[in-house]
Parts: sequence; structure tokens; C-alpha cells
Amino acid sequence: MPISAQAKVVLASGAGYRSLVDDLSDSYTKDTGNKVERIYGNMARVTAQARISGAVDMVLGDKDFLEKATLSAKTTQPVGTGKLVVAYPIGASYQNESDLLSKSITRIAIPDTQKAIYGKAAMQYLRGKGLYNKVESKLLIVGTVPQAASYVIAGEVDYALINLTHAQKISKSIGGYALIDQKDYSPIRIVIWQMNNAANEKECADFMAFLKSDKARKIIARHGM
Repeated sequence: MPISAQAKVVLASGAGYRSLVDDLSDSYTKDTGNKVERIYGNMARVTAQARISGAVDMVLGDKDFLEKATLSAKTTQPVGTGKLVVAYPIGASYQNESDLLSKSITRIAIPDTQKAIYGKAAMQYLRGKGLYNKVESKLLIVGTVPQAASYVIAGEVDYALINLTHAQKISKSIGGYALIDQKDYSPIRIVIWQMNNAANEKECADFMAFLKSDKARKIIARHGM
């Protein structure tokens, strides 16, 4: 893989995958010298920026969401499968979904249900399990996964529905987390999407090649995907 200290690629990602993208990017830069400029936010904002700015080379996010966003892609590459979890603060616990219905539970944080992948997944889970009408008044809807997680860390909510990757990142700052059965929400297929108008095509190819390496796959697995 050619090394160029000045080369860079611009990668935009959903905020819930910041820890994954940071670890992949840092490892890639260490191996190649190529820099990765990173942009984070909820996926609606990320895809809009990628479409309008012309400054984004690649986008990491849910395949279905990216397809519906009608981004013009040159190539795509699978990264892994996203997983939804229930996270809870230090001193709390979670056994099963009946805990969400307890009278002692007053606030449940979830990401934006229209713009964030895990907000949508959370709504699918709650509605599919017949829980939504029972917990609607408890829901605190915020912008992104990290914002929902921050309320758990601060102990300001009883639970938050976030992704496994971010839950692992903050595991030392919360009480724990429990996986939600993947059959209870649509599959979250995380991919890297190279934009048709990517300005740094060679660097995109280098980064895509790195993602296929054993080192990258181990990083991705370590992040729960």
C-alpha cells in the first residue's frame, strides 16, 4: 500500500460508530501514513452533508439508510452488523423487557427516531413487542447515540437504547448493557460507501483494501460487529 504523508481521505459516519471509525482510522494511518479526516453526526445530517458538500469521500452507515438517501456510490464494502442494546447506569440492572414497564422507571433515552438508525431500530423493537404505548410517556428522544448514552453515564435516565459498539466504548462508565434480540428489529448492515464524486479515489481504494486486512477485521470484531 503506497505511503504518502500528505494523502488524506474524508470519511463521514454516524456518531454511534465514532470509536470504531477512530480505531480503524488510527490503525490505517499508522500503517500507511495516509490521514483520515472524520465527520460525525446523525445519519440524516451525515448523508445530507455528503450529498451537498462534495467534500466527503466515503460514508459509513446502515446500507438500507444509505440506499434510501439516494447517495451516488461508486463502490461499497460490508463492515459488519449493528446490534441494539439496552444500557443502564451504574447501580442499576436489566433482566428483560418487563423492566422497561416497571413503575420505578421514568426515563428511557433513545436516539432520533427519524434520523438515527438506532432510534429507528428502538422504535421497531418497542412497537413490535407491544411496549411503545406503555412507555411512550417515559421516552426521552435525543439526537444521536452518544447523546442518549450521555444520559446513562450521568444517571439521568433509567435506560437508553443504543448500539453495542458505543455501549462497549462507555462500558466502564455505566452499569452494563443487554443485547436486544436481532429478530426484533430490521437488520442493520453497516457498510462503507464510496461516493461517486470522491476527490481522493486512490486513498479510498487504499482504505477499502485496509478494511479487508486481518488487522481491520479484528478491530471491527472488537467493536461488537
